[in-house]
Amino acid sequence: MQTSAAETASAIYTDVTRENIQPLFSDIAKQISLAEFVAVDTEFTGLGLSNASPVFRFDTADWLTRATDMRDMYKGMANVAKTHALVSMGLSTFVRTSDGMFHVYSFNFILQEQSTHLVSPASIAFLAQNGFDLGKQALQGIRYFSGPNPHPVESRSEEINLEGDLLRKVLFALVRAKKPLVIHNGLFDLVYIYQSFFGPLPDSHESFVFDLHTLFPAGIYDTKLIAESLDPGTASFLAYLYHKSERIHRQRREQAIEALSIKQTKILVRE
Repeated sequence: MQTSAAETASAIYTDVTRENIQPLFSDIAKQISLAEFVAVDTEFTGLGLSNASPVFRFDTADWLTRATDMRDMYKGMANVAKTHALVSMGLSTFVRTSDGMFHVYSFNFILQEQSTHLVSPASIAFLAQNGFDLGKQALQGIRYFSGPNPHPVESRSEEINLEGDLLRKVLFALVRAKKPLVIHNGLFDLVYIYQSFFGPLPDSHESFVFDLHTLFPAGIYDTKLIAESLDPGTASFLAYLYHKSERIHRQRREQAIEALSIKQTKILVRE
């Protein structure tokens, strides 16, 4: 992107599907390499196990994703990620301009796991209510197999293998770039990403944290935890933080304009 000497910030959004992932791959990898930091977010087919059919005979004690003990929480999240699937992954690269602002390139990967998996009716309803195009995901989603074997024997399609390989190459490009990774309340996102593209998940929470540190040595920054530490007791969900930040930036701009106006007035008075 060419800009004038006084660069301005910009934001570019692109849906990535099975139809365009190959021609877009080089640009995605380039933006990752240029980024100051990268943010990720995912959508998936389940947050937990509720109202499960008795035919499955699940031990619900192993699915406590909101347990107070981190080891039990991780165990529950791992069980969910192993049996459910990602349906989209958002990846945004923040490239700093010469004047300290950012160009933001957001890539929304529409995903379609090829292995049989569980789907929570509540999760699908949430996605549909918030504008997620389930039809597009079914017809254009990037096909992949999660876990340690991305090319199972029963898969004979070179197209499917190519799509899954390119998807993994995006994640490996992120790992090789060693950029700071930004998430929001993102432990579940990281568990799903690991299981889907780096898996299988380690048995223990400690091993999982060690692996994350190895994969992302520049650090993982959770904006929900940061917001809660800076302003304890206030809301920290993403929409609230976005509008709060927008309001603060607007006030700062207005104050800067007012300060500039006062300064210019003083100069005129002197003259």
